[in-house]
Amino acid sequence: MKKVEVLAGLNKSNFKNWIKINGGKSVKYLAGLNRSITPGQVSKLATAVDKMGIIRPIVITEISFIDGKTSWYIVDGQHLFNACLRNGIDIPYVMIDVKDKTDLVEKIALLNASSKSWTMQDYITAWSSLKDDYIRLNHYFQVYDFELIMIASILNGISISRRGGGGSPVVKKIKSGEFTIINEDKTVQLLNYLTDALRVVRRQSRDENCYFCSEYIDFYKNSTNYNHDKFISSLKSKKDLFITTLHEEGKLVELFNTL
Repeated sequence: MKKVEVLAGLNKSNFKNWIKINGGKSVKYLAGLNRSITPGQVSKLATAVDKMGIIRPIVITEISFIDGKTSWYIVDGQHLFNACLRNGIDIPYVMIDVKDKTDLVEKIALLNASSKSWTMQDYITAWSSLKDDYIRLNHYFQVYDFELIMIASILNGISISRRGGGGSPVVKKIKSGEFTIINEDKTVQLLNYLTDALRVVRRQSRDENCYFCSEYIDFYKNSTNYNHDKFISSLKSKKDLFITTLHEEGKLVELFNTL
């Protein structure tokens, strides 16, 4: 077996538990819960381990609720695990307790947030294994050409930021597993209406798109007798004016009220 080198100040006694690559414990991946393994990232880590040694352990849990069999699973460090396999060296680990699948997803997300942060898509993929609303959120993200946070905000009934596509409340909900779709038929209809409007007023910069979407949603929600066909017809007649007004903060609401 290849000798494990460590950084100055560290020695093998820093790690109490080791998975031996020859005849050691079988370890499984949490496919569909953790992020996919990227070969390029494994290569970078393998090079780093060659130069610096292993400076942190992987995180393991022993659970039976995945497939009914008690097994070891990698909660964090799957890229490092593969880098060590590639380099032919034993792998240090720590074991954590996990109560159930919800607890597992929360701990995967927490560990990833403290190392290489997850994207919103990573959180959605993980929570989709437990909650249907996340599956539908991902579906609508694939259907509609809007930023993920904007779609999530609309589906959750949260106001859209004029200059950002969505606010922190929906981000926190997605990460914590608390995201829900509210009044799905109405919010999906709103996404369809917004898509129609942006076919008329062509997409501009990110901030200008957010500005237009925010003001349109406020206009739509505050209209007592909204007629979408009539609105689109009026919007077409004032398309150029709307595009010009996108550059003027605070002016768009006045223009919407003329329709």
